[in-house]
Amino acid sequence: MRAAPALLLIAASPAAAETAKPFEVSARILPGCLVATDAGGRWGTIDLGRVAGVPGSIGDATLVSTAGAGLSIECTPGMTVNVTADTGDHAAAGERRLQRSGGTDTIAYRLFADGSSTPWAGAAVPLSFAAGGTRLLPVRARATLTAPVAAGTYTDTVRITLSW
Repeated sequence: MRAAPALLLIAASPAAAETAKPFEVSARILPGCLVATDAGGRWGTIDLGRVAGVPGSIGDATLVSTAGAGLSIECTPGMTVNVTADTGDHAAAGERRLQRSGGTDTIAYRLFADGSSTPWAGAAVPLSFAAGGTRLLPVRARATLTAPVAAGTYTDTVRITLSW
């Protein structure tokens, strides 16, 4: 005789499934800056204009950027940033110089930053950023011819560095 398999039915109680769980959302704000640039990736240009090539002629102009007269710098609020400028591509004896395109003639010039009457010669300009975080750093160039110079277009490239 065979034994019939026993069928055991257990009434299951409803499972207690969790229907809500928390999760965390976080962000970390890092110190950093944005600088407005033109379509060519430059921070701006200074055009000293048309100057007679005779001693005593003066070219004086302000850096013009996409944001206006100066470098537009936006940094994380609460930061202090040091802004430095190198001596450019054609410097001689630590003096910035414009060089004539296709030639070797040069014209000495000076940069001035943040309204200073002291030439910007490598020292850092400190900028603090409060709430809002945007500053416009005015930069001006001045060239005074001390000797006659050949006609032509004179240029230089200066690199600005932000550090924090």
